[in-house]
Amino acid sequence: MMLQTILAPNASPMTLDGTRTFIVGRERPVVIDPGPDDPSHLDAIVAALNGHAPIAILLTHGHTDHSASAGLLFARTGAPVRMARGALVPLQEVVTEWIEDGERIETDAGALLAVATPGHAPEHVCFLWTDGPAEHEGALIAGDMFMGGAVTTLVAPPEGSLTDYLASLDRLEALRPGAIHPAHGPAIADGMEAIRRYRAHRAERIEQVVRALRQGPAAPGELIDRVYGAELHPGLRGAAEGSLRAILSHLAGAGRVRASGGRHHLTDS
Repeated sequence: MMLQTILAPNASPMTLDGTRTFIVGRERPVVIDPGPDDPSHLDAIVAALNGHAPIAILLTHGHTDHSASAGLLFARTGAPVRMARGALVPLQEVVTEWIEDGERIETDAGALLAVATPGHAPEHVCFLWTDGPAEHEGALIAGDMFMGGAVTTLVAPPEGSLTDYLASLDRLEALRPGAIHPAHGPAIADGMEAIRRYRAHRAERIEQVVRALRQGPAAPGELIDRVYGAELHPGLRGAAEGSLRAILSHLAGAGRVRASGGRHHLTDS
């Protein structure tokens, strides 16, 4: 089996059913996103390696639900921990090598092409699987660019940029991925259709914010009820406000919104 998926026991409203760790390859494997600091999860990764030392431990980004086990897995396997530059809170004590955009990481199951996809986090990368088994050709190990079973993922300041995220969707679309393997939620069979759905959802949400601001200037907290309504899960309220801040920043960058006195105003109303 050239692709193994190991689900960490860290389910929550933000992580869905938990964080997925992926192992690509058998004799010369890589481990992608070793996950949270959980001894049982770390033991499951080591068991799945079946005695083979990984050639690298790859991080799609530095958030702890993806990276907290990286140093522990390094201690048990000696494999280098690799991540892209740009994190607001760099994991300097854990990362041993940087990943460069466009780099090919060769395993015995084919190559993984590192694709810079900022948006969820400035250092976020996805890995496009090429030259491997036919059933996995063009598969995308996607980190938090997508969430299985959903049409959105968290993009919120200070790390998140909606402008960057939309550009990353465009870049992935140009690569025409096949299946998408997100870190949270099940695999997505049709990558191109998922990209279209995610872009359409963001466009709809942006338009909802514009319509809400046409009712009058508002602070991000006030916009939550106007945009999401009373049915929003209380545990997601902080994430919703962060998402709205990202949209407001995106609109401000386009010259459509300005801030004054802590409230946001449409410039074209």
